Amino acid sequence: MNVIALIATFNHAVLLEKCLQYLDRLDPQFDKYIFFENNSTDETLDLIKRFNHPKELIRLYFRPDLIKVAGNPHEGIGWARQILLDRARRLNPDYAIFIDDDIAIFYEAFIDQITSHHKDVVGGAYLRDFREGRLIASKWKRKGMKGIWYKKACMGFQECYVTSAGCLCLSRKIIQDRRVNFMPIIWNTEQKASEDFGYCIRAANAGYKIYLDCTFRLGHMQNAMVSPNKPWHLKEDGKGYIDFSFP
Repeated sequence: MNVIALIATFNHAVLLEKCLQYLDRLDPQFDKYIFFENNSTDETLDLIKRFNHPKELIRLYFRPDLIKVAGNPHEGIGWARQILLDRARRLNPDYAIFIDDDIAIFYEAFIDQITSHHKDVVGGAYLRDFREGRLIASKWKRKGMKGIWYKKACMGFQECYVTSAGCLCLSRKIIQDRRVNFMPIIWNTEQKASEDFGYCIRAANAGYKIYLDCTFRLGHMQNAMVSPNKPWHLKEDGKGYIDFSFP
């Protein structure tokens, strides 16, 4: 079985270093790591170069005012994920797993576990600070009720409405399905969605089910302060991130 990792990163050396330390411990390992990097000015590139596993590096410079020009806060990461998805389509693996540079994977058998369900879209559960509180970065629908909801905790393997691409496992089938993409961002008068929630919405519209695996631990290194545009952004001094994990 061929499984690749897709990692978008930009000026997050402090977080990326910890993320890669955990990835280095995985057994089995990914067949290849694909990094997308946006002209970082810190030690991000050096960390990627020193990472001693089969890898590729995609570099692209985004204009500093991209979010302002695009009119939504998800344009940059949306393009990063789309370019990584396009690369996965060309490589045609059995599975491709998106992992954000602020995610810590504690479970060494992570790859075997998240692919063992043989589903097309499976997220890994981790906590994130939202305006509503510290909640799992996924949403559910409640029977007989309108709207979608976050949860504080989850157990086992279950279906959800949308999940985050911070940890997102995709099968070959959906990777090669050209109907399901991160771009363009769903951002109009009727509906607004982040690039990853929008991907899940498109997947559901194409007939796929979205699942969340809550059976293993994921840490999330993030700033305790929630920003309206960059909820995982570090403070200027490079400090202020904390490690969230399930008990």
